Amino acid sequence: MQPRPNRHVRSTALAISLFIVIGFLPLQVFGDEGMLMPDKIAQLSWDKLKRRGLKIPFTDIYNPAGVSLKDAVVIVGGGTGEFVSAEGLLLTNHHVAFDALVAASSQANDYGTHGFTAKARAEEMPARGYTVTITQDLKDVTGEILSGISETTSPADRVRVIQTKIREMVIGGANEAEGISVSVLPMNEGLTYYKFTYQELSDVRIVYAPPKSIGYFGGDPDNFEWPRHCGDFAFMRAYVGADGKPADYSTANVPYKPKKFLALSMGGIKEGDFAMVMGYPGSTRRYRESYSVAYNQDIAMPFSIDIYDRQIEALEDAGKKDAALRIKLQSTIFSLSNELKNLRGSVTAMRRANIVERKRAEEAAFTTWVNADPARKAKYGEVLPALDKAYQALTPTAPHDLLVPQLLNSSDLVAIASFAGRVAAEKEKPEGERNPALGERGVSRVRAQIPGILAGRTLTLERDLLTYLLRRADELPANQKIEAVEKRFGHLKDEARSRAEEDFAREIVDSKRYSSADTLSALLDLSIAQQRDLREPLLEFAAELSAEAARAQPRQQLFNATVARWRPLLVQAMSEMRGVKPYPDANRTLRFTYGEVKGYLPHDAAVYLPFTTLTGVVDKDTGREPFDVPEKLKQLYRARDFGPYAMNGGADVPVDFLSTTDIIGGNSGSPIMNGRGEQVGIVFDGNYEGLGNDFFYNEPKGRTISVDIRYVLFLLDKFAGAGYLLKEMDIRNAPAALRRAA
Repeated sequence: MQPRPNRHVRSTALAISLFIVIGFLPLQVFGDEGMLMPDKIAQLSWDKLKRRGLKIPFTDIYNPAGVSLKDAVVIVGGGTGEFVSAEGLLLTNHHVAFDALVAASSQANDYGTHGFTAKARAEEMPARGYTVTITQDLKDVTGEILSGISETTSPADRVRVIQTKIREMVIGGANEAEGISVSVLPMNEGLTYYKFTYQELSDVRIVYAPPKSIGYFGGDPDNFEWPRHCGDFAFMRAYVGADGKPADYSTANVPYKPKKFLALSMGGIKEGDFAMVMGYPGSTRRYRESYSVAYNQDIAMPFSIDIYDRQIEALEDAGKKDAALRIKLQSTIFSLSNELKNLRGSVTAMRRANIVERKRAEEAAFTTWVNADPARKAKYGEVLPALDKAYQALTPTAPHDLLVPQLLNSSDLVAIASFAGRVAAEKEKPEGERNPALGERGVSRVRAQIPGILAGRTLTLERDLLTYLLRRADELPANQKIEAVEKRFGHLKDEARSRAEEDFAREIVDSKRYSSADTLSALLDLSIAQQRDLREPLLEFAAELSAEAARAQPRQQLFNATVARWRPLLVQAMSEMRGVKPYPDANRTLRFTYGEVKGYLPHDAAVYLPFTTLTGVVDKDTGREPFDVPEKLKQLYRARDFGPYAMNGGADVPVDFLSTTDIIGGNSGSPIMNGRGEQVGIVFDGNYEGLGNDFFYNEPKGRTISVDIRYVLFLLDKFAGAGYLLKEMDIRNAPAALRRAA
């Protein structure tokens, strides 16, 4: 499955945020590479895409002055979804909806394992914590953001001016009553800026999700692998108030009426067919320097791999002893395992492709090109040396700087205590210098979250993770030691230190004084002096770690300001040298990509065809998870009861297929469409040989894996008995029998 944000995964978020700003430039533009901004689609060659199979005008895909496919594709949870009916019905991935299924589960009703079917709208189940976000408008605002900034503007002043203008746009464009928010984001490393206007719907409900034995068939062994036989889909529905405005869940709410919904095609696909995808890819780092690739490949990503490994081990151990806890933890383990496999595969792919060496060769050619012209040398001559110097300053302290945020987020109690300390410190500053995020609104938001945080805690995981991180701190070089840790354990050695660390982790995590929402929330009202007077180990440890993080912040800020100054110039210079305008890196904004249905050669003497079928599902059946085919599905197969969803004259049912479209995590749930703009499948994964595609595009082997829409409809109708949903969808190229039923 493509990686997606997880509401329960706490400890790796800050570490990932540290290296998410550290990437490089693409080696070359191959084949169907590109996650294009919607407003750039019109710049493509219509004749070229027409020859490949596109049959609708560009304005049907994106039309800033009217309705287009863009209006049907939305953000849902941690992935993408698409409206498929006029009644707010959404199609997305099973793994995107999985958190909601688990959150609604109990020992009596384990929806994560057994799936969920609403036989009528009144039975549709709230998807707690989920929203649907619709892009209303996008606009290039580079001129407004960068006005007044020149080549002589200092890095710090440049950042301050840009942040001020962004803040004004965000505040000025928001309308909370209408669910309208604004985001202003840099593109091409800050070479351009775009303003996005969104509408958010907060009442989202689960309509149908298959059992895990279909939605995650093959489990981790098949994850990122081809051939796949996974029915990774789920139906949800968006609701609004009776007045048509966004509203929190209420039985009085009505289905949302989208501007546009997608038609589904049962006409089938074949190898070589044109395919296009619209969705919200999460993050790529294809436009940066070799120093960053080396940093990620050798330092930051291996660090995160170790953390994920430890978390999964602790969670699996905890679940073995407690059936209810096992149900609660399955979504977290699922997401961690998915991210772990992605990270490991990416590091392997980067090393196998010699990306660092290839980038260095490209940068050598760039340096020669710059030095060949005095004007270019004056403009671009300092770009690579300045970035090199920034990484030379960043790398020596990386072990320390990556570990401190992990410690701060190892336990929910430590994280909240740290936040309370920063809030108290902020109150002592002059009002004009205070950080709004630590003001009244920020405190209210955290205070409201505390009951849910406490209810969702897994003490076993927190204890294990904090103990593990304390041991990692012990392994740091002498000049990288963390004062808050050494103060407590620096005088101890070997087994004595290990026992003391375990005892301390238990004392912090199991603190009875702060085990209730009231006592924890009260911390947010205390001054620094009042917190200090409590002499509470939790508060003291959190305060000392926060101080350590604050001491590291200036060098991180200097690094960020330096790369913000020089990376736009690097993108600009590389574009000038190549004579091409690059597409911007993915950043969770709406993108368009196209390609074709195509297999690949994974390794010597092997050929992978682009299609799988229900026969392959049954062939993999072992009767045990993750290859446990539901009995009803086997019965349908044995009886050849495929209805109108079969292929090859009724011989089989299509399941999954491959395409060359360029996708990344966040695209999960995206519609994959034919040349007429009809949905033929739903994106749910990439292949193992294509991992590392956040850093580089692998045209020969990188593939998108999608569920065939005919398998979705077959399961909905013949397996789940929820064929009533077909009546509200626009199904094209359907056999006469299905049209009569609908």
